[in-house]
Amino acid sequence: MKITECTDLKPLKMPWKYCIGMGRAYELLRQDVMEHLTWLQKNIGFETCRFHALFHDDMDVMRLGEDGKPYYQWHHIDKVYDAMLEIGLRPFIELNPMPSCIASGDQTIFFYNMNVTPPSDFELWQDLIYQFTKHITERYGAEEVSGWYFEVWNEPNLRGFWSGTKEEYFELYKHAALAVKRVNPAYKVGGPASSKSYWLTDLINYCSENNVPIDFTSTHLYGQDEYVEYPNREGSPFEIGAFFTDTVKAARKEVDESCMPELELHYTEWNTQMATPERGVTWGENPDVDTHYAAAHIVKHCMELDGTLDSFSYWVATDIFEEGGIPDSPFSRTYGLLTIHGIPRASAHAFLLLNKLKGRQLLIENIDLPKHVGVAATTEGDKIHFLAWYFNPHEIPTAELGLVATEIDLSSMLGDGDYRAIRIAIEPGSGSANEAWEALGAPRNITKQEEEFLRASAIPDYKLARVRESKLALNLKPGDVVYFEIAPYTEVSTLGRDGDFATWDIMMGEKSL
Repeated sequence: MKITECTDLKPLKMPWKYCIGMGRAYELLRQDVMEHLTWLQKNIGFETCRFHALFHDDMDVMRLGEDGKPYYQWHHIDKVYDAMLEIGLRPFIELNPMPSCIASGDQTIFFYNMNVTPPSDFELWQDLIYQFTKHITERYGAEEVSGWYFEVWNEPNLRGFWSGTKEEYFELYKHAALAVKRVNPAYKVGGPASSKSYWLTDLINYCSENNVPIDFTSTHLYGQDEYVEYPNREGSPFEIGAFFTDTVKAARKEVDESCMPELELHYTEWNTQMATPERGVTWGENPDVDTHYAAAHIVKHCMELDGTLDSFSYWVATDIFEEGGIPDSPFSRTYGLLTIHGIPRASAHAFLLLNKLKGRQLLIENIDLPKHVGVAATTEGDKIHFLAWYFNPHEIPTAELGLVATEIDLSSMLGDGDYRAIRIAIEPGSGSANEAWEALGAPRNITKQEEEFLRASAIPDYKLARVRESKLALNLKPGDVVYFEIAPYTEVSTLGRDGDFATWDIMMGEKSL
């Protein structure tokens, strides 16, 4: 393959950097959660953070007095938002769940019992949203809050997350949207935060026909949703490995062809969970979030969908995550980029390598690679950044995919002189510590020495590669992600400090008197 300049290509949009998911509001009061988010901000740098359960009873936001009037308390929300803003994360607000004092029922979901019923009085729900929006405006300022998003509810097209009807969700949305806009018409409100890319034009049409504000659409998708829609992929119209990308692009087209084609499209949940014909669909015990496989899955989809979305929020940042109770082992099939010990998974390193593709995109020609191998390159100053990945769909045995060995032709990009290439690879046991944990016997509790071993195994493989005659060797195994930074050699020079070091050598080397 040959890398060349192309003036038509611009920097990558990187919508995956716009938002990162984080379990629920109450977890953000924990010190270890903020430490994990701080690590992600330092090493990757997301712009916003989305999480469930802002109005859960444990946040102590709303109560009704004996007279039936609402009383509000924002202390816990203030602590969460203050801590987020301090590390450079704006809220991507998810307006839910239903406070028990105004809930119409007692249906809940998750370990922490998030109420998913409609309000007993929609006017009380609207007042909650209005008072909340008014409060954060007073605390953080309208200019700041204008950069936030207000997303109404979470996956209302699933019975587990919304006990009401579609029509009741639209009513919920209307009251929330009107409340937000009552505080400031410039604030951005949208939804439906649906599962599997559903209800997008349904909500758009409802808002258009009823003069209800909407500024963006949002939805979710997981790779194993293909097996939900088409059990064991029977009848699936998608090629192996194509479901996720094709579904997202179809959603983009759906919004573009709607009566409001200008609306932004945000995918506010996705991750690497996949089904297999053998294990089927598993949401709580899915090894694909832990393993080497996750890195190539992330890089493939972030690159294929780079120009399609306005945000692409990975679910979630850390295993300090209570949907099923906080996990109690180092690798636990939980969704986090970081484990409970703060050890970065292969998934975290995938985002670190994606983050290195800075500068203008480069054109890659004469690509003769297997179907599930992808490449990308950018140029920044005198550096070339190159990223390659080998996605391994579960439906294809790894032995059938084989190895890839090829050359990267840089002759049209490199001038005279010598060049070096720093190679960074995510491989089992190097950048993916799950395999090292399994080699230890998968202990539930780890010693200090074992933890140090896992942290070392989580570091990707770094090597100095040779650029020979403007060519660079690329070798990939299924599941690998490999990055190169190609730059000129720099000449060795003196430190350039003042002083006569030869005289110092003599003086300091004298025998004592």
